[in-house]
Order: sequence, then C-alpha cells, then structure tokens
Amino acid sequence: MANDRRIARLESLVRERLAELLQREVKDPRLGFVTVQRVELDREITRAKVFWSVYGDENVRRTTARALASATRFLTREVAAVLTTRHAPRLEFYFDESIEGMIRLEQLFDEVRRDEPEALVDGEDSSSDVDQPAEDAGGTDS
Repeated sequence: MANDRRIARLESLVRERLAELLQREVKDPRLGFVTVQRVELDREITRAKVFWSVYGDENVRRTTARALASATRFLTREVAAVLTTRHAPRLEFYFDESIEGMIRLEQLFDEVRRDEPEALVDGEDSSSDVDQPAEDAGGTDS
C-alpha cells in the first residue's frame, strides 16, 4: 500500500499525462473538448477513477464517453510508461457531474437576479431609517 503523499503525486502525474494524451495524441474524431478534472487512485494503485467533463450537450457527452472507452487500452499503456509502479492502474472514466451542477446553480442565480426588484439589485433601500450620527448631544457651548 502506498502512502497519501505518493498517491497524490501519482494522481497528479496520471491526470497530467491523460490531459496531454487526450489533447495531442488521441485522434478520435468523436472525442470532444475533454477536460480531465481529477484522478482518484485506490490505496493499492490498481484502479484509477478518471473524472472528466466535456463542453457540449448530452449527445457530445455520450459520444465522448464512447471515444474514451475505445481509447482506454491505449491510454492505460501510455500512462503505465510514465509511472514508477509495478503494475499500471486500470483506468475507469466517469463523467464529472459537479461541473454541470455548478453551471445549473449559476443559471438559477442569474434567474433570481433577474427576478429581483430593481431597488434591491442596485443596493438602494426605499426607507431612510438609517441613523445619522448625533451632533454633540451632551455638550453645551459656553
């Protein structure tokens, strides 16, 4: 079993190598604009969960998933070449749902901002109950 620092280093190395391979060496036309978000290695370094996202709709996502599945053996072999481990981890590709969730939240925030009254958006308050500083309340002029 590997320690946490070694696993973190290997995860980073796998992520960087996969990003490079997907950008420069995989020539599958089905592959969309893929971003490798993160890699999670198990403690035994036998399995690597690769979380990815792609720019586009559901159709682009499915097509990219098929392209990644067909390139898995090539990607595993190339990743194994840069690792200092006895065995190459088995790559498993997972679509990263968190990016879609963040985009959806931003859209909801935009809708709320559009629906707010103009005065609240501008930071103005219709009531003027703000206390003004008192002018020398206890002093008398001589």
